Amino acid sequence: MSRLAPFSSRLVAGPTRRRFARAFVGAFVLLAVLSAPALSRPKEKSDHEAQIQRLINNVRYGQDADALTLLDGEQEARVLLGAAWEKGSAAERTEFVTLFHHIFAGIAFPKMRDSFQHLTSLTYSPPETVAGRLEVASVIHIQAGPKEQELKVRYWLHKGADGKLRVVDVTIQGDKSFLTNIRDDQIQPILAEGGWPKLLELMRVRAKELAAPRNAPLAPKK
Repeated sequence: MSRLAPFSSRLVAGPTRRRFARAFVGAFVLLAVLSAPALSRPKEKSDHEAQIQRLINNVRYGQDADALTLLDGEQEARVLLGAAWEKGSAAERTEFVTLFHHIFAGIAFPKMRDSFQHLTSLTYSPPETVAGRLEVASVIHIQAGPKEQELKVRYWLHKGADGKLRVVDVTIQGDKSFLTNIRDDQIQPILAEGGWPKLLELMRVRAKELAAPRNAPLAPKK
């Protein structure tokens, strides 16, 4: 079987899905705890904390369309596509980002919402600049059944031309980053066999299987 054929299902099954879900569930668990009132921190939030809190609140309350605006789609695409990014037309680049976020929101956001109830504790380091990009390291604990799981997480934020910070990538210690896994396991093999046309074709098929990202109606305040 061609490596192209499984693309639409590999984002929802097998080892890639586990890495995909583990990386971003871990990341958003981290973000959720950062927004918890029990943590002691100054009243004035730093830029990265403010963006993180907005992001996690949007995901938590089903505002998926708004949450996607807080992820840096272009930077994600540059990592996933590598040299192919520069070879794509403006229309292809735009469609790739839209489809990738559509698929990501449909698969990962529901899992992230489910993960919030399992948080126990968090410690995190101040943000630091690594190779010109903002990174934050943390240790989070999740109660998974009778055992508590510890995850050492590092995530990357990027400041866009509009001056706003957005999340780009997440790495859990002992594994490659979320984007690296998706790039190596799926995106690059497809590009190697079918280029941009085949990649977008398969992504369109997968996106049609998932509901479009939307903002769920919010319950009225009591």
